[in-house]
Amino acid sequence: MAYGSKLVCVFCILLACSVPLWGQIEPIPSLPVQPLPLPGGDISPGYGLYNQFFPGFLNAPFYDSPNADPHGITNFRGVTAMGYTSGPATDNQGNKYVVITDIRVYQGDYVGGKIAEPDPTKSAGATKSASSHGTFVEI
Repeated sequence: MAYGSKLVCVFCILLACSVPLWGQIEPIPSLPVQPLPLPGGDISPGYGLYNQFFPGFLNAPFYDSPNADPHGITNFRGVTAMGYTSGPATDNQGNKYVVITDIRVYQGDYVGGKIAEPDPTKSAGATKSASSHGTFVEI
């Protein structure tokens, strides 16, 4: 195998191993137990991987099966409400747009990650599993 093709193979392996990192969520500072993102999800051109499925039908702008998982966090037990809205909008300069929104509300119990040691010099960001209850709104 040529040296150049070995480099390409190594690059592809590193790229494939970094895909799960692209789907990470930013920590929510007010939560002691951070929810874990749903593994997988949909890919949107120009954005990348969403840790979210879009239940709907074939005529919706984003769609998965109507029975797709409606929430974006894993290890969750509770109530989920969601709604899609769409319609025209005009900005303050008279430009017209079609706005499509996806609003989801979750309330329930979940298992997430909690900081193992408050001093970051001792834990290097390690977490441990913990249970919590919360209400989340995604827009």
